[in-house]
Amino acid sequence: MLKRATLFAVTLAIAPAAYASSNTTVLGATANQPKGPGHGQVLFIDPATRTASSASFAKAGTLAGNSFYAGYDAATKTIFVPSPVGRVTVLNEKTGHRVGTFSTIKGARVADVLGQKKLLMVLSGKSLAAYSLPGHTPLFTIPVGGNALATNRSETKLFVGGNMDRKITIVDIPSGRIAGTYPVAGSGDLLMARGNLFSADIKTGVMSVVNTATGKVTRIKTPEVDPHFSYAAIPHATAGFMQLAKSPDQQVVYSAGFSGHILKFSAEHPKYLGEIPVRAGEGMSKLSGLAIVQGGKDALVTVENRHEAALVDLKNGKILHVFKGDSSNRWVVARS
Repeated sequence: MLKRATLFAVTLAIAPAAYASSNTTVLGATANQPKGPGHGQVLFIDPATRTASSASFAKAGTLAGNSFYAGYDAATKTIFVPSPVGRVTVLNEKTGHRVGTFSTIKGARVADVLGQKKLLMVLSGKSLAAYSLPGHTPLFTIPVGGNALATNRSETKLFVGGNMDRKITIVDIPSGRIAGTYPVAGSGDLLMARGNLFSADIKTGVMSVVNTATGKVTRIKTPEVDPHFSYAAIPHATAGFMQLAKSPDQQVVYSAGFSGHILKFSAEHPKYLGEIPVRAGEGMSKLSGLAIVQGGKDALVTVENRHEAALVDLKNGKILHVFKGDSSNRWVVARS
Protein backbone atom coordinates (compact mmCIF):
# COMPACT_ATOMS: atom_id res chain seq x y z
CA MET A 1 0.00 0.00 0.00
CA LEU A 2 1.22 3.50 -0.81
CA LYS A 3 1.75 5.64 2.28
CA ARG A 4 1.92 9.35 2.83
CA ALA A 5 5.06 11.18 3.90
CA THR A 6 4.91 12.97 7.26
CA LEU A 7 4.00 16.63 6.97
CA PHE A 8 6.08 19.30 8.68
CA ALA A 9 5.58 22.87 9.89
CA VAL A 10 7.01 25.90 8.10
CA THR A 11 7.13 29.64 8.63
CA LEU A 12 4.82 31.86 6.57
CA ALA A 13 5.62 35.22 5.02
CA ILE A 14 3.29 38.06 4.04
CA ALA A 15 3.20 39.11 0.39
CA PRO A 16 3.86 42.72 -0.65
CA ALA A 17 0.96 44.42 -2.43
CA ALA A 18 2.99 46.13 -5.18
CA TYR A 19 3.64 44.50 -8.55
CA ALA A 20 7.10 44.53 -10.12
CA SER A 21 8.04 42.81 -13.35
CA SER A 22 10.90 40.32 -13.82
CA ASN A 23 11.65 37.63 -16.40
CA THR A 24 8.63 35.54 -15.49
CA THR A 25 5.07 36.41 -14.56
CA VAL A 26 2.53 33.83 -13.45
CA LEU A 27 -1.07 34.80 -14.14
CA GLY A 28 -4.50 33.32 -13.59
CA ALA A 29 -8.16 34.16 -13.18
CA THR A 30 -9.14 34.46 -9.53
CA ALA A 31 -10.49 31.17 -8.15
CA ASN A 32 -14.25 30.88 -8.65
CA GLN A 33 -16.97 28.29 -8.14
CA PRO A 34 -17.71 26.19 -11.26
CA LYS A 35 -21.07 27.95 -11.68
CA GLY A 36 -22.48 31.32 -10.78
CA PRO A 37 -20.90 34.76 -10.33
CA GLY A 38 -17.16 35.31 -10.15
CA HIS A 39 -14.64 37.87 -8.94
CA GLY A 40 -13.83 39.26 -12.39
CA GLN A 41 -10.09 39.54 -11.68
CA VAL A 42 -6.87 38.28 -13.23
CA LEU A 43 -3.95 37.89 -10.82
CA PHE A 44 -0.29 38.55 -11.67
CA ILE A 45 2.52 37.13 -9.53
CA ASP A 46 6.25 37.72 -9.94
CA PRO A 47 8.05 34.82 -8.19
CA ALA A 48 11.47 36.52 -8.32
CA THR A 49 10.42 39.72 -6.56
CA ARG A 50 7.59 38.03 -4.63
CA THR A 51 5.09 40.68 -5.56
CA ALA A 52 1.52 40.49 -6.82
CA SER A 53 -1.15 42.62 -8.47
CA SER A 54 -4.51 42.19 -10.19
CA ALA A 55 -6.52 43.55 -13.11
CA SER A 56 -10.24 43.54 -13.81
CA PHE A 57 -11.73 41.68 -16.77
CA ALA A 58 -15.40 41.96 -15.70
CA LYS A 59 -17.58 43.35 -12.94
CA ALA A 60 -17.22 41.42 -9.68
CA GLY A 61 -20.24 39.42 -8.55
CA THR A 62 -21.48 38.73 -12.10
CA LEU A 63 -21.53 35.64 -14.30
CA ALA A 64 -19.25 37.50 -16.72
CA GLY A 65 -16.67 37.59 -13.92
CA ASN A 66 -16.38 33.79 -13.72
CA SER A 67 -13.46 32.15 -15.52
CA PHE A 68 -11.33 29.03 -15.00
CA TYR A 69 -8.34 28.95 -17.36
CA ALA A 70 -7.03 32.06 -19.15
CA GLY A 71 -5.12 31.81 -22.43
CA TYR A 72 -1.83 33.67 -22.99
CA ASP A 73 -0.19 34.73 -26.25
CA ALA A 74 3.53 35.20 -25.62
CA ALA A 75 4.11 36.82 -29.02
CA THR A 76 1.81 39.76 -28.31
CA LYS A 77 1.81 39.69 -24.46
CA THR A 78 -1.96 39.27 -24.57
CA ILE A 79 -4.30 37.49 -22.15
CA PHE A 80 -7.64 35.97 -23.23
CA VAL A 81 -10.18 35.47 -20.44
CA PRO A 82 -13.28 33.43 -21.37
CA SER A 83 -16.53 33.62 -19.39
CA PRO A 84 -19.79 31.62 -19.40
CA VAL A 85 -21.79 34.54 -20.81
CA GLY A 86 -20.15 33.85 -24.19
CA ARG A 87 -17.51 36.55 -24.11
CA VAL A 88 -13.71 36.64 -24.24
CA THR A 89 -12.08 39.67 -22.64
CA VAL A 90 -8.64 40.62 -23.97
CA LEU A 91 -6.05 42.16 -21.60
CA ASN A 92 -2.53 43.48 -22.09
CA GLU A 93 -0.21 41.46 -19.85
CA LYS A 94 2.19 44.36 -19.22
CA THR A 95 -0.42 46.91 -18.17
CA GLY A 96 -3.42 44.77 -17.21
CA HIS A 97 -5.58 47.10 -19.33
CA ARG A 98 -8.56 45.81 -21.29
CA VAL A 99 -7.83 46.06 -25.02
CA GLY A 100 -10.95 44.40 -26.43
CA THR A 101 -13.70 41.80 -26.19
CA PHE A 102 -15.39 39.43 -28.63
CA SER A 103 -18.25 36.93 -28.58
CA THR A 104 -17.64 33.22 -28.18
CA ILE A 105 -19.51 30.01 -27.27
CA LYS A 106 -21.80 30.08 -24.25
CA GLY A 107 -20.54 28.41 -21.09
CA ALA A 108 -16.85 28.86 -21.96
CA ARG A 109 -14.41 28.97 -19.01
CA VAL A 110 -11.22 27.58 -20.61
CA ALA A 111 -8.91 29.16 -23.21
CA ASP A 112 -5.54 28.19 -24.67
CA VAL A 113 -3.26 29.81 -27.25
CA LEU A 114 -1.45 27.73 -29.88
CA GLY A 115 1.43 30.09 -30.55
CA GLN A 116 2.91 28.34 -33.60
CA LYS A 117 -0.46 28.14 -35.34
CA LYS A 118 -1.58 31.60 -34.14
CA LEU A 119 -4.84 30.18 -32.87
CA LEU A 120 -6.97 30.73 -29.78
CA MET A 121 -8.93 27.71 -28.55
CA VAL A 122 -11.99 28.28 -26.34
CA LEU A 123 -13.68 25.41 -24.52
CA SER A 124 -17.01 24.94 -22.75
CA GLY A 125 -18.56 21.81 -21.30
CA LYS A 126 -20.22 21.14 -24.66
CA SER A 127 -18.21 22.84 -27.42
CA LEU A 128 -14.76 23.76 -28.72
CA ALA A 129 -14.21 26.90 -30.80
CA ALA A 130 -11.11 28.13 -32.65
CA TYR A 131 -10.19 31.70 -33.61
CA SER A 132 -7.32 33.10 -35.65
CA LEU A 133 -4.87 35.51 -34.02
CA PRO A 134 -4.59 38.42 -33.88
CA GLY A 135 -7.92 39.09 -35.62
CA HIS A 136 -10.17 36.71 -33.60
CA THR A 137 -11.77 35.42 -36.79
CA PRO A 138 -13.89 32.29 -36.07
CA LEU A 139 -12.46 29.19 -37.77
CA PHE A 140 -14.59 26.33 -36.45
CA THR A 141 -16.89 25.24 -33.64
CA ILE A 142 -17.37 21.53 -32.94
CA PRO A 143 -19.50 19.64 -30.37
CA VAL A 144 -16.58 18.46 -28.25
CA GLY A 145 -16.61 19.78 -24.69
CA GLY A 146 -14.73 19.37 -21.43
CA ASN A 147 -12.51 21.28 -19.03
CA ALA A 148 -8.96 20.35 -20.14
CA LEU A 149 -6.83 20.95 -23.24
CA ALA A 150 -3.34 19.94 -24.37
CA THR A 151 -1.51 19.91 -27.70
CA ASN A 152 1.36 18.02 -29.27
CA ARG A 153 4.66 19.78 -29.85
CA SER A 154 3.91 20.72 -33.47
CA GLU A 155 0.39 21.89 -32.54
CA THR A 156 -1.19 19.70 -35.21
CA LYS A 157 -3.23 17.71 -32.68
CA LEU A 158 -5.36 19.06 -29.85
CA PHE A 159 -6.45 16.77 -27.03
CA VAL A 160 -9.73 17.50 -25.24
CA GLY A 161 -10.91 15.87 -22.03
CA GLY A 162 -13.09 16.50 -19.02
CA ASN A 163 -14.02 15.26 -15.56
CA MET A 164 -17.28 13.84 -16.89
CA ASP A 165 -15.94 12.50 -20.19
CA ARG A 166 -15.36 8.81 -20.86
CA LYS A 167 -12.62 9.50 -23.41
CA ILE A 168 -10.04 11.99 -24.64
CA THR A 169 -10.88 13.36 -28.08
CA ILE A 170 -8.17 14.07 -30.67
CA VAL A 171 -8.84 17.11 -32.88
CA ASP A 172 -6.83 17.89 -36.04
CA ILE A 173 -5.50 21.46 -36.15
CA PRO A 174 -6.33 23.72 -37.92
CA SER A 175 -9.16 21.83 -39.69
CA GLY A 176 -11.15 21.00 -36.54
CA ARG A 177 -11.73 17.45 -37.77
CA ILE A 178 -12.12 14.80 -35.06
CA ALA A 179 -9.23 12.41 -35.66
CA GLY A 180 -9.91 9.79 -32.98
CA THR A 181 -10.10 9.14 -29.26
CA TYR A 182 -8.13 7.60 -26.42
CA PRO A 183 -9.89 5.33 -23.88
CA VAL A 184 -9.11 7.57 -20.90
CA ALA A 185 -11.95 8.89 -18.72
CA GLY A 186 -12.16 11.65 -16.12
CA SER A 187 -9.49 14.10 -17.29
CA GLY A 188 -9.36 16.81 -14.65
CA ASP A 189 -6.31 18.24 -16.40
CA LEU A 190 -4.16 17.31 -19.41
CA LEU A 191 -0.48 17.94 -20.14
CA MET A 192 1.99 16.88 -22.85
CA ALA A 193 5.61 16.07 -22.00
CA ARG A 194 8.18 14.06 -23.99
CA GLY A 195 5.51 12.85 -26.41
CA ASN A 196 3.37 11.49 -23.59
CA LEU A 197 -0.08 12.83 -22.75
CA PHE A 198 -0.77 12.92 -19.00
CA SER A 199 -4.38 12.80 -17.81
CA ALA A 200 -5.16 13.36 -14.12
CA ASP A 201 -8.30 11.69 -12.72
CA ILE A 202 -9.34 13.73 -9.69
CA LYS A 203 -11.68 11.00 -8.42
CA THR A 204 -9.55 7.85 -8.64
CA GLY A 205 -6.04 9.19 -8.06
CA VAL A 206 -4.92 7.40 -11.23
CA MET A 207 -2.60 9.20 -13.63
CA SER A 208 -3.14 7.89 -17.14
CA VAL A 209 -0.28 8.40 -19.60
CA VAL A 210 -0.86 8.02 -23.35
CA ASN A 211 2.09 7.45 -25.65
CA THR A 212 0.80 9.53 -28.56
CA ALA A 213 3.08 7.75 -31.04
CA THR A 214 1.76 4.25 -30.25
CA GLY A 215 -1.54 4.91 -28.48
CA LYS A 216 -0.45 2.78 -25.51
CA VAL A 217 -2.02 3.84 -22.20
CA THR A 218 -0.16 3.41 -18.91
CA ARG A 219 -2.23 3.82 -15.75
CA ILE A 220 -0.34 4.82 -12.60
CA LYS A 221 -1.98 4.43 -9.19
CA THR A 222 -1.08 6.98 -6.51
CA PRO A 223 -2.12 7.66 -2.89
CA GLU A 224 -3.97 10.80 -4.03
CA VAL A 225 -7.38 9.22 -3.36
CA ASP A 226 -10.38 10.26 -1.26
CA PRO A 227 -12.66 7.17 -0.99
CA HIS A 228 -15.62 9.47 -0.31
CA PHE A 229 -14.93 11.87 -3.18
CA SER A 230 -17.95 13.53 -4.80
CA TYR A 231 -17.97 15.93 -7.76
CA ALA A 232 -20.89 17.68 -6.06
CA ALA A 233 -18.73 18.50 -3.03
CA ILE A 234 -15.17 18.96 -4.32
CA PRO A 235 -14.25 21.60 -1.67
CA HIS A 236 -14.80 18.92 1.01
CA ALA A 237 -12.47 16.38 -0.64
CA THR A 238 -9.35 15.27 1.22
CA ALA A 239 -7.43 14.27 -1.92
CA GLY A 240 -7.57 14.58 -5.69
CA PHE A 241 -5.41 15.70 -8.61
CA MET A 242 -5.70 19.33 -9.64
CA GLN A 243 -3.44 21.26 -12.07
CA LEU A 244 -0.54 19.59 -13.88
CA ALA A 245 2.79 21.26 -14.69
CA LYS A 246 6.19 20.16 -15.98
CA SER A 247 9.86 20.91 -15.39
CA PRO A 248 11.62 23.11 -17.98
CA ASP A 249 13.43 20.05 -19.40
CA GLN A 250 10.12 18.11 -19.52
CA GLN A 251 11.66 15.25 -17.54
CA VAL A 252 9.28 15.56 -14.58
CA VAL A 253 5.52 16.12 -14.48
CA TYR A 254 4.03 17.53 -11.29
CA SER A 255 0.47 17.52 -10.00
CA ALA A 256 -1.04 19.61 -7.23
CA GLY A 257 -3.01 17.42 -4.83
CA PHE A 258 -5.96 18.35 -2.63
CA SER A 259 -4.25 16.25 0.05
CA GLY A 260 -1.57 18.91 0.50
CA HIS A 261 1.09 17.24 -1.63
CA ILE A 262 2.78 17.96 -4.95
CA LEU A 263 3.11 14.63 -6.74
CA LYS A 264 5.96 13.81 -9.15
CA PHE A 265 6.04 11.60 -12.26
CA SER A 266 8.74 10.67 -14.76
CA ALA A 267 7.73 12.00 -18.18
CA GLU A 268 10.01 9.97 -20.45
CA HIS A 269 9.42 6.59 -18.78
CA PRO A 270 6.04 7.14 -17.12
CA LYS A 271 6.13 6.20 -13.46
CA TYR A 272 5.30 7.67 -10.06
CA LEU A 273 8.29 9.30 -8.34
CA GLY A 274 6.75 10.22 -4.99
CA GLU A 275 5.37 13.37 -3.43
CA ILE A 276 6.42 16.61 -1.78
CA PRO A 277 4.46 17.55 1.37
CA VAL A 278 3.35 21.18 1.58
CA ARG A 279 2.13 22.60 4.88
CA ALA A 280 0.90 26.18 4.52
CA GLY A 281 -0.65 26.54 7.98
CA GLU A 282 -2.73 24.69 10.54
CA GLY A 283 -4.76 21.81 9.14
CA MET A 284 -4.83 20.54 5.57
CA SER A 285 -3.48 22.48 2.60
CA LYS A 286 -5.78 21.79 -0.35
CA LEU A 287 -3.60 22.48 -3.37
CA SER A 288 -5.12 23.31 -6.76
CA GLY A 289 -3.39 25.75 -9.16
CA LEU A 290 0.24 24.89 -9.95
CA ALA A 291 3.11 26.48 -11.91
CA ILE A 292 6.80 25.54 -12.02
CA VAL A 293 9.03 28.62 -11.74
CA GLN A 294 12.58 29.81 -11.01
CA GLY A 295 14.10 27.47 -13.61
CA GLY A 296 12.36 24.43 -12.12
CA LYS A 297 13.56 24.97 -8.54
CA ASP A 298 10.28 26.24 -7.10
CA ALA A 299 6.54 25.92 -7.56
CA LEU A 300 3.76 28.44 -7.20
CA VAL A 301 0.77 26.59 -5.81
CA THR A 302 -2.72 27.69 -4.79
CA VAL A 303 -3.81 26.69 -1.29
CA GLU A 304 -7.49 26.73 -2.12
CA ASN A 305 -8.95 26.37 1.37
CA ARG A 306 -6.82 29.28 2.64
CA HIS A 307 -7.52 31.53 -0.40
CA GLU A 308 -3.82 32.15 -0.99
CA ALA A 309 -0.88 31.11 -3.12
CA ALA A 310 2.47 29.84 -1.84
CA LEU A 311 5.93 29.79 -3.38
CA VAL A 312 7.36 26.36 -2.55
CA ASP A 313 10.85 24.86 -2.73
CA LEU A 314 10.46 21.69 -4.81
CA LYS A 315 13.34 19.96 -3.02
CA ASN A 316 11.58 19.76 0.33
CA GLY A 317 8.22 21.53 0.23
CA LYS A 318 9.43 24.46 2.31
CA ILE A 319 7.24 27.55 2.01
CA LEU A 320 9.36 30.43 0.69
CA HIS A 321 6.60 33.04 0.49
CA VAL A 322 2.83 33.34 0.83
CA PHE A 323 0.62 35.58 -1.30
CA LYS A 324 -2.37 36.28 0.94
CA GLY A 325 -5.70 36.52 -0.84
CA ASP A 326 -4.23 35.54 -4.24
CA SER A 327 -5.59 32.23 -5.51
CA SER A 328 -6.29 30.80 -8.95
CA ASN A 329 -7.57 27.37 -9.93
CA ARG A 330 -5.24 27.37 -12.96
CA TRP A 331 -1.98 29.31 -13.28
CA VAL A 332 -0.33 30.21 -16.60
CA VAL A 333 3.40 30.96 -16.87
CA ALA A 334 4.05 34.02 -19.03
CA ARG A 335 7.68 34.76 -19.88
CA SER A 336 8.29 38.45 -20.58
